[in-house]
Amino acid sequence: MFGSIFSFFVLRQSVKYRYTARFFIMSIGCQWLLGAGLPGTVSAQSSSPSPLYRPLTGQLEIGGFGSSTGEVPFWMQTNQYGIVPSQAPTVWMRGATAIGYRSDSTQKRPKIDWGAGLEVVGQAGASQAVILSEGYVKARLGWLEIFGGRRKQVLGFAQSPLSSGSFIWSRNALPMPRIQIGTIDYVPIGFTRKFVALKAFFAHGWFGDQTYVQGSYLHQKALSLRLGKPASRFHLYGSFSHEVQWAGYAFFAKADPTLSFNGQYADSPEAYYNVVVPVNKEALKDLSKFTTNDQNRVGDHRGAAEIALSVDLNQWTLSTYQQHAYDLGRKLYNGRNIEDGLYGLRLQSKRPNRFIEDMVVELFNSQSQGYVQFGKLLGGEPENYLVNGQYPDGWSYQGRTIGIPFITQTADTNPTLGAQTFSRNTADGKPVGGLFGINNNRVLAFNWGVSGSIRTFQRAGSSRWQPAYWRYQLRASYSQNHGVYSIYSTVGPFPDGINQFSAMGSLSRPTRWLGGSSIVIKAGYDQGKLLRYPSQTGFYLGIRKDWLKSLPTRQTKYSQENKHLPEHL
Repeated sequence: MFGSIFSFFVLRQSVKYRYTARFFIMSIGCQWLLGAGLPGTVSAQSSSPSPLYRPLTGQLEIGGFGSSTGEVPFWMQTNQYGIVPSQAPTVWMRGATAIGYRSDSTQKRPKIDWGAGLEVVGQAGASQAVILSEGYVKARLGWLEIFGGRRKQVLGFAQSPLSSGSFIWSRNALPMPRIQIGTIDYVPIGFTRKFVALKAFFAHGWFGDQTYVQGSYLHQKALSLRLGKPASRFHLYGSFSHEVQWAGYAFFAKADPTLSFNGQYADSPEAYYNVVVPVNKEALKDLSKFTTNDQNRVGDHRGAAEIALSVDLNQWTLSTYQQHAYDLGRKLYNGRNIEDGLYGLRLQSKRPNRFIEDMVVELFNSQSQGYVQFGKLLGGEPENYLVNGQYPDGWSYQGRTIGIPFITQTADTNPTLGAQTFSRNTADGKPVGGLFGINNNRVLAFNWGVSGSIRTFQRAGSSRWQPAYWRYQLRASYSQNHGVYSIYSTVGPFPDGINQFSAMGSLSRPTRWLGGSSIVIKAGYDQGKLLRYPSQTGFYLGIRKDWLKSLPTRQTKYSQENKHLPEHL
């Protein structure tokens, strides 16, 4: 500032004495000496990198669940990553913390960095458990990331918390221990001038010990494509995922050499290769490494093909998406189950604190399964979504469906509806059997949800008031449930009229308690013939404290990325 004032004075004198060039040079010299910098340049001090900060977040929540029947209502416990108890009354405490990647004030990030997260849940009462729901370490190298442990993730284009969840991989089950390598976000392809971008990952996980199979593994990979530059108004997305449960020891298969090697499913390096690349059927004919049952493919395969469109409406983003799942690979390309899938529409606000910030409408259908198409009987083998004879627990983890929760667990449905049973013989000839974990995969369901903010005021001092917002969420679903196709079930499909309505509402509001916290209130309601009780209500009351700190760190080289580009879906 002093340099600019002095320059103005000198220039004024240059006009008076007509020595313009000499005094102009003097003015520049004075500015430089006084630290104002040369005209049209940035001083050395301002060109240095901004300080880097590492975000540290924390959350502590304490509350209690109640229910009219002892069962927590459907939408209060589903799609919660397996941490909400199914039984009530139960009190819980949930503590979480996470260390994120460093960035500066312009969101530039170092090429190499690390982070971690931890969440522990304790339950007491009708449900008693201590759950490690998250515990992971992550590291990045530019746009590439690797992590290990339990980590909450949203896969596919059904990104909203109001969504019923992706067909194959939803928020419903506890995160599985995994090692994953992949891109952090969409990576633009250079020669396309950022019009084409790719996102991908490759993962290995552990199912652990289930009811009927112990020590099986997860293989998972996905590739997504985005068309449209980051700042474009329109974006078109496509994605393909592949999930496999493979290996493990099954006591019920010990006496069946066509199914296992003395109870052990194929787990050799050759078996893993055929899990990852399930196309070389010639290699599967080696009966010293593979069983007769492996001749088609090793393990239980499934996945989804998805497409989505996102439109920027200035203050809003409108998205539509469709997920088409497969359990038998040939149904993916012959189109016999083309009518099955999840169809969604989402409207999301770009501005916070609006009455409507997020709204979702979805239709889910899994009735066709390639056996019936648009009302016409095709015959053949139905897909039998998320159910497999080698792994009777089904596509489940810790007693919850990994995929969309409309495909329900036998233990959660009305006992009078029956279940699929299986029977084998042990090595000494004794019969052994049990129930398949999933008994309802033919579903037609409608899901709706909306969330936003209601503006109120709270006292900020003796005579001052400040805005405060009630955060609300409303959701409801209606489903028609038909069980499974009779060729798989000993009790046949469900009778007609097994319909289910479920709804939930929640409110949270900031308070001055504990130096700033939030009161959380939830209520749920179920009515129908699918669940264990024909009618039930439930509630939750809790208090939550959130922390966010930015920890200063030392300087390092920046990534070539200007910032971490957010996803549109």
